[in-house]
Amino acid sequence: MNAIELKGLTKLYKKKPAINHVDLTVEKGEIYGFIGPNGSGKSTTIKSMLNFIYPDQGTATILGLDSVKEAKEIRKRTGYVSSDVRFYPNMTTLDVLKYVAEFHQLKNSKEQIDYFLERFDIDGQKKMSELSLGNKKKIAITAGILPNPELLILDEPTNGLDPLMQHRLFEELEKYNKNGMTIFLSSHDLNEIQQHAHRAAFIRQGEIITIQDIYKEKTLGKVITLIGDHIPLSLFEKMGAAILKHQGNETRLFYEGDLHEVLPLLGDPSIQDFTITNPELEDQFMALYEGGEVK
Repeated sequence: MNAIELKGLTKLYKKKPAINHVDLTVEKGEIYGFIGPNGSGKSTTIKSMLNFIYPDQGTATILGLDSVKEAKEIRKRTGYVSSDVRFYPNMTTLDVLKYVAEFHQLKNSKEQIDYFLERFDIDGQKKMSELSLGNKKKIAITAGILPNPELLILDEPTNGLDPLMQHRLFEELEKYNKNGMTIFLSSHDLNEIQQHAHRAAFIRQGEIITIQDIYKEKTLGKVITLIGDHIPLSLFEKMGAAILKHQGNETRLFYEGDLHEVLPLLGDPSIQDFTITNPELEDQFMALYEGGEVK
C-alpha cells in the first residue's frame, strides 16, 4: 500500500487551473520531496489531497483511504504542518503541546514534550502572540511530530528557522523515518531536498514536470566549472556538455559522459582554472528541463 496516490488532481480558480492533472505516488517509508517555486501549486496540492479544499477533478488516496469519504480517519493517522502557522494568541507554547497530547491520548506525553522543548529551544511559558515566525514554526513542527503519525506532511517547514534548528529538525525527521514514518516534504529549497529526500517531484505552474530518484541522480553526471577568457565552449558542447551558466569569465557545464574523454580539453591555455564536482539537484534540473541559463 502506498502512503499517497494522486490521480489527475485538479483545482480551478476562476476557471484557471491552480494545479492541473497532478499524478503522484509516495511509497510508505519514503522521505518524499515536493519541489517548486512560490506559487507553483505545492500548497494547493497538499490542501486538495487532505480535503481542506475540494478538487475539481481527480482523486487522492492517503494511506489507502479516500481523501473525501474517509477524511476523518486520515486525519487520525497523519500529521500536517502548514506553511502559514497560526495559533490562539493567548495560549502558551506548553498549553498547545499539552492540548495536542490530550487530544491524541498520548502516554508519557510530559517526557516527550520536555524533550522537544529542550531539543528545539522552546520557552514553554511564552504566549503564542509573543513568538516570532521561527518559534511558532517550531511549535507547529513539534505538534505534528508528537503524535508519531504514519504520514507527516510538511509545507515549507524550515521557513523562519535558523540553521541550527533546521539541522535538528532534519535529525528528528530522519530518526522518525527510520522507524517507519513516511514524510512528505514540500519546499522551494533544493538543497534540503537533495540532502534528505529519497525521491522528489518537481511542480511548475500547477503541473508535475518530472520526478527524480535523488539517490540515483547523485551518481549521474558532473559539474565542470571553468575560469578563463575566450574558452572554446563549442568543443565542450560537441562532447555533450550543457552550459548551465556563463557569466563574466566563469562558465559552469553539466557533463554526463566519460570524464576521460573531456579531460584533454581542460588543458587548453585559455582555461586559467577549473573544478569538477558532483551536481546539485538544481544543476540537473536546469540542464535537463530548462536548457541551462546563460547570462
